[in-house]
Amino acid sequence: MPAKELITSFLGALQACVSVLLTLCYGVIARRSGLVRDSSIRDMSALCVKVFFPALMVVNIGAQLRVEKVGNYAPVVVWSILTVFVSFLLGETVRKLLRLPPWVTPSCIFNNTTSLPLLLVQSLQSAGSLDVLVPSGETVSDAVERAQSYLLVCAVINKIIAYGLGPYLLQKKDYSNDEEQQQDAAFNGTTTVNVTQSESTDSIRSVDEVTTLLPHPVAHASRWTDSHLHSLSHTLTSHLPHKFKEEIRSSSFDSPVVKDALLGVCIGGLIGLVSPLHKAFFLPADQGGVFSAWLTSSVRNLGGLFTSLQMFTVGCRLGVSFERMKLSTSRDNNGENGNGNVNAEVEVGRLGVNAAMAVFMVRFVLWPAVSISTIYFLSSRTSLLGSDPILWFTMMLMPTGPPSLLICGLAELAKVNEAERMATVKALTTMYALSPTISFTITGALKASSVAAKGRRGQP
Repeated sequence: MPAKELITSFLGALQACVSVLLTLCYGVIARRSGLVRDSSIRDMSALCVKVFFPALMVVNIGAQLRVEKVGNYAPVVVWSILTVFVSFLLGETVRKLLRLPPWVTPSCIFNNTTSLPLLLVQSLQSAGSLDVLVPSGETVSDAVERAQSYLLVCAVINKIIAYGLGPYLLQKKDYSNDEEQQQDAAFNGTTTVNVTQSESTDSIRSVDEVTTLLPHPVAHASRWTDSHLHSLSHTLTSHLPHKFKEEIRSSSFDSPVVKDALLGVCIGGLIGLVSPLHKAFFLPADQGGVFSAWLTSSVRNLGGLFTSLQMFTVGCRLGVSFERMKLSTSRDNNGENGNGNVNAEVEVGRLGVNAAMAVFMVRFVLWPAVSISTIYFLSSRTSLLGSDPILWFTMMLMPTGPPSLLICGLAELAKVNEAERMATVKALTTMYALSPTISFTITGALKASSVAAKGRRGQP
């Protein structure tokens, strides 16, 4: 492999990674400068989840998911589920062997599968790094849109599993010895009464936000569907072991985030698979696309807002977390707790080198090596993954990269104590600061996909 070509690919990948990281940093700076309030961050996050993300899925999946291309998405679904399962085994094994805190397992399982890879693909397009993977007769923008549709399907599967199992994983306590558990209990006793005004406001807002605004028949139909889905899940899990069955049934698969994501997938899939609808929504106006110039274009504009705004919002949330860490540290230094448990609090909230290194090795070293070699072997030696180099490239990237910031929300949902939430934030911040190292993964994935494509075409 020519050294000049390798360096060019690496520099393009590094530029794309730095571009994504800078977008996140702009959010941190905006928050630290007082330009964005807590309420604004919540509103932006809600818009991204409830409006922009479903719009992006409807347009991208609807445009790419045609009857003759359904087979391209089967490997994505299987690979997404398989990587989560293997990551769970890796995370649990590492956590138990090294006696690490609970947040290590979900950090090894759930990586950022939405804003970061979507924005990364756009940056790679701007750097010209994806040109080697675009088949003849196709534009780079079409290939990028197809790559985003694959990533969106992976993201939906990841979110469903994350909201279902994430809170349970964060509540595990078997990493601690008896003394650490006593310290943890003492810490909980000092922090349960320290509820800030913003946290109270958040809880009030959460009650208001779940109040339905739908017409009564639609709300009734939604409740009917939920009840039948729960009945179906009970039926399907009735023969499983008791412990595993209770874990599944106590999970949060009915999260509004999951419902919104599934709704976008269903609408996009319906439009894509039904030929008259696909023609009306995505073909040019002179070929029968009666909705493409106005309705589809407007929805595409909404979806286009997701990638940059979501990454900016992630930065804002990190800025909020930094402020809370600073306030918590100030309280500890001033000895406001007054009960001799300050050292316990600091110990529980400490990041830990072993924990950070374990997450880094799984997310940035082990998974890139496994995913690139596995997908390269399957794409070059078999026909299981079709003949689309963009599909191979995106599948290599899916299980790699920093953990999802969703883990912070799952920590809130799991009601873990404040010190452990701060440790989780520190871990995520460290991983995002190290995210430019994914440029090595991108370079390897580009080269492996290009070589596999040339081998399939019989080129030297």
